Amino acid sequence: MKKICAAVFVCCLFTAVGLAQTKIMPKVTQIDEVALENIIKPNGKPLLINFWATWCDPCREEFPELVQIDAKYKGKIDFITVSLDDIEDINTGVPQFLVNMKAEMPTYLLKTRDEGAAIAMVAPDWQGGLPFTVLFDRNGKITHFRQGKIKIETLSEKIDELLSSENKTAIVELPRSDLFGGKQGVSDATSDFNAGNYYFVQWGLSPGTYPSTSQRKKKKIDVRIRSFGCMGNPEYGNSYNDRMKTLLIEKFGTKDAEKAIAAAD
Repeated sequence: MKKICAAVFVCCLFTAVGLAQTKIMPKVTQIDEVALENIIKPNGKPLLINFWATWCDPCREEFPELVQIDAKYKGKIDFITVSLDDIEDINTGVPQFLVNMKAEMPTYLLKTRDEGAAIAMVAPDWQGGLPFTVLFDRNGKITHFRQGKIKIETLSEKIDELLSSENKTAIVELPRSDLFGGKQGVSDATSDFNAGNYYFVQWGLSPGTYPSTSQRKKKKIDVRIRSFGCMGNPEYGNSYNDRMKTLLIEKFGTKDAEKAIAAAD
């Protein structure tokens, strides 16, 4: 009986050790140039992308600093990495490296027949060298790029500058809204929409900088912020926003409407 108990104990011990040593590998998604074109489009936030490979020594050396950047700006920007490793490494070398780095950024592996076209798609000035890091504003404009190892102080400074400029919210003052209810919000949204004025209302905002006419013309759908200060009636505002969103979706489609609302300024 003692021998049986000892055998069971040893078996359980080895099983526990094996489970403790098992690491959950992060998912690495294979993409081609078509998928690359989609993921380099910002989704309402600044977008940071790092192109790298496990066989690239400078890439490996800078990765701990990229992990620091991800932790510092998580939730404020979107940060993804794109590996140029061989496809054979998608479930082995690449995820193992990410585990070792304790990296949490979404990671893709690019496999394309035309690397030149993919490079030009990302940034015209990229010569194809690794590592390559590029920062887009929420409208898809490149605001900073670096071919070679990043300088963490410089990259942090560029991200801070971008976030600061994009947090300057434009204000269009409204009359006191505490006199208005839900029906008035629906009516006002409909009137504004029919007049070609696409607004989304918010409360408690501080005056900011309104974008220039030339900047607004670049937008496919120009949705602007209206502020009630501290006098907003939630019933009015929610009804206004719901009605405006419905009308925008009917005219432009769900994807473009939601993207425009997220980028409202």
